[in-house]
Amino acid sequence: MAWRLSLTQDCNRTERSPDDRCRDRRRSVYAAFAAADMAALADLLAETEWHEAEGMPYGGVWTGIGEIAQNVFGPIGADIPDFTAIPDELLPLGDDRAIAFGFYRGRDGAVATPFCHVWTVADDRIVQFVQYADSHLYRQQTGLL
Repeated sequence: MAWRLSLTQDCNRTERSPDDRCRDRRRSVYAAFAAADMAALADLLAETEWHEAEGMPYGGVWTGIGEIAQNVFGPIGADIPDFTAIPDELLPLGDDRAIAFGFYRGRDGAVATPFCHVWTVADDRIVQFVQYADSHLYRQQTGLL
């Protein structure tokens, strides 16, 4: 699976606000996707409640890396080998949440579906992920209608 990261992190700052820590956790997830680092993903998403949008081919609520990998990551990799989820913008939503806007891409450019991801962090752990995407467009572009 060709997950990629398109964000940079300011590592020279010495003080980290809760907003910064929340954004950093999501950056870590996107970086782990980019590197196909399943050990890092397992750590970051160990107990995450993952809400994949209803209507998407992998829609449902999955808890923990085992369910997420089995029901989301694995099927996506099988269906779209060159899949990427690239956030273009990452913004804080208070002290414990952040929102990412970007595009799902794949199938040699045939897939370009916008997404919105909302991440919630508690005690420096990602506790919830909620996906918003145009499921009909995604299914059309991927051929998974």
